[in-house]
Amino acid sequence: MGNFQYLVKIVVTTGLGLSLFSCGAGGSGDEAIIPAEVVSAITETSIETPKKDIQVLFTEDIAKDIRQSEPSNIIIPLGLKATLDIEYLGAFRVIADGESTSDYAVGTLGFNPENNSIYMAGHSHHNAVAEFEIPSKLSFETEVVKIPEAAVLQSYITILDKKKVGNSTDKINGLLYYKQNLLVSSEIWYDGLGNNADNLQVFSNAHDISSSVHKGMLQIDGGAKAAGYISKVPTELVDVIGSEYLIGWASNYSITSRYSQGPSFYRFKPSQAIDAVLSVDRTIDSDPLMVFPLLEGKQLVEGANNYTLDISPIWGPVSTVKYGFIIPDTTYFLAIGKHAGIHSGVGYKITQDNGKVCSGPCPYSRDDVYNYFWIYEINDMLKAEHPWSVEPISYGKWSHPYDKNGTRQVLGGTYDEEDNILYLSISDAAQVGTYDRPPLIISYKVIAKK
Repeated sequence: MGNFQYLVKIVVTTGLGLSLFSCGAGGSGDEAIIPAEVVSAITETSIETPKKDIQVLFTEDIAKDIRQSEPSNIIIPLGLKATLDIEYLGAFRVIADGESTSDYAVGTLGFNPENNSIYMAGHSHHNAVAEFEIPSKLSFETEVVKIPEAAVLQSYITILDKKKVGNSTDKINGLLYYKQNLLVSSEIWYDGLGNNADNLQVFSNAHDISSSVHKGMLQIDGGAKAAGYISKVPTELVDVIGSEYLIGWASNYSITSRYSQGPSFYRFKPSQAIDAVLSVDRTIDSDPLMVFPLLEGKQLVEGANNYTLDISPIWGPVSTVKYGFIIPDTTYFLAIGKHAGIHSGVGYKITQDNGKVCSGPCPYSRDDVYNYFWIYEINDMLKAEHPWSVEPISYGKWSHPYDKNGTRQVLGGTYDEEDNILYLSISDAAQVGTYDRPPLIISYKVIAKK
């Protein structure tokens, strides 16, 4: 058992409040007694962290009963409040037609700073993307039908079929606007052999995808462990980290053996993809600072892919991460997704407490599912002996407005670094009729702790 898992065991079994420090122990609330061998494993950081000696891990954030956030009463987890300043800004709807629809959307997002807009992947069967202008005024309405719709800048256009070489993929994982280009990471949802390497496309005109010159499939080194969310590294960390962008993914879909068993973080250069010549070399370099292969001793939590009644609050067999990014002016990497089963356990094709028979893995209790966050320290990544040696400094449930006690999961995210706004898509939350199932976009101001 690793040092961090040991500390978590103390918290879960005793109920103590836990404080982790980059230089010692202390903080508000009840303090855990940390063994000397654990304290000795905590070393000084190599990059200045804005806030030191703060409590970052709280038993309250993984408590069984978590209050539901409402538009007028947002519940921010204590771990996030301790490390970041977060303010809820409101919601808007994203409804479009064309070669797809927003119903049952994959919900992957990408931000376009030139248009102040977001791209979103539509219906999971259509492999298409649309672009929406972000409304100037967001809504705090509780009735979804009263929440304004974003103007459509580009209707849905199918994109995964736009390739010259390589395999066809069927799930859009990441969208990045970069110097007029749109980069699209993708994968095969059920890659039984786990050997598909084709996972990246480039569209040279992100403002007119339907007529854009396109390039694909390229191959991100790292495969399904890397080919997901893409986000910008803050300027002040570029030299230290060694790249301007990061790319990563987690065990989000079927065939878990091909994935990282926890959020990954790879250094990534979009310019290499834009400049790549398909006939010469399709490989796009990526270098892991953090990744958790499904191998003994390399998972975030050993055996966390097993179906059991004893699910770790850090990671489990139905955990997902749909977006990850570094908050500017901090050394915190924030991963956002879902977790389940830490109170009731997880089984495979079981009958839940409400009588529902699951088609795959699910928690024994229908209500034992929640949107979740994980915070990692960049310094820990840089100091780690191996990229699988990194452990989160904080994690817990994150109730979002409209997420129906976590049963509506976060599908995707994107971050506007100029205005420090995080956008998240919440599955099915914009439903207004009997059969429609579009996601809702919610937003937070996320900045360094003052």
